[in-house]
Amino acid sequence: MGINVIKTHFGDKFQHYTLLTSLFPSTTANVLTTILTGLSPREHGILEYRLYYEVFGNVIKTLPFSPLDASENDVLLKMGVSPEKLFYLPTVFEKLEKEGIKSAALIRREYSHTSYTHNLLKGANIVPYSSLEDAFVKISKRKEALLFVYIDYLDTVEHRYGPNSPQTAEMLGKILYQLENLRRREIGAIMVTADHGLVEIKRKIILDLHCPFPLGGSPRDVFLYSCNLDDVEGYGIEILLKKEIISSNILGPGEENIALEKRVPDYLLLPPENVGVWDTSFELKGLHGGLSPEEMLIPFIFIPEKS
Repeated sequence: MGINVIKTHFGDKFQHYTLLTSLFPSTTANVLTTILTGLSPREHGILEYRLYYEVFGNVIKTLPFSPLDASENDVLLKMGVSPEKLFYLPTVFEKLEKEGIKSAALIRREYSHTSYTHNLLKGANIVPYSSLEDAFVKISKRKEALLFVYIDYLDTVEHRYGPNSPQTAEMLGKILYQLENLRRREIGAIMVTADHGLVEIKRKIILDLHCPFPLGGSPRDVFLYSCNLDDVEGYGIEILLKKEIISSNILGPGEENIALEKRVPDYLLLPPENVGVWDTSFELKGLHGGLSPEEMLIPFIFIPEKS
């Protein structure tokens, strides 16, 4: 839910927000982990959906904890690969639990039982939901002091149709309608934000890369592990070296994760705005992961408790 989709589809009618920036990479795996732990990307090390995992020795899908060619969740777990070095992080819910504050986390049923969910939501009661409407019904029935609700329907629509599409406008309207109904009937403060926005892809560049490992990251932040750059020049793509990424502040403050050196790519490709870069054809019309305003500028909405 970037500021771009709010302005595009609601114009000046929607003004009750504070402007925030996302983190880099502007991707769910990275930002959601920070929200759930309070750790910076430098500290938690779950930088992307596609990331080199040193325990497996290859690029994996982090959130499903599976090899790239797997369609099910937790395939690596079934193969005997431990998620300990990736997912065993302290959570904000555990900290609250120690203070006697109970939490619940509402998560889509499809991935409510995954390793990522159970490790990164430790300390909260996990409540699966089956639809947008079901999520808001279940919010009203919970008694915990803090409810965390993760909704990814807007992200899915924007990936498929693009952030400027009528389908995106329709889904955004449905979410804001549910929030308005919640505001009218609930006692309690409501905070709304996003992990990232999305940018409309108007040009695709397919590179003929010869790499020993599959690509990590996404077409907006391409992670190259042990590749040469002969086929990258001439497209206006910004290239960051591993040492530049680690030594800069781009991954935030704090103590460096012990595995960061291995997970950060040798080369990071940052395409120009509205451009996606990959080594095979892709169909997605909306993407994120980069540093454009569309990807990085997000709202923070605070609705105070009714007096």
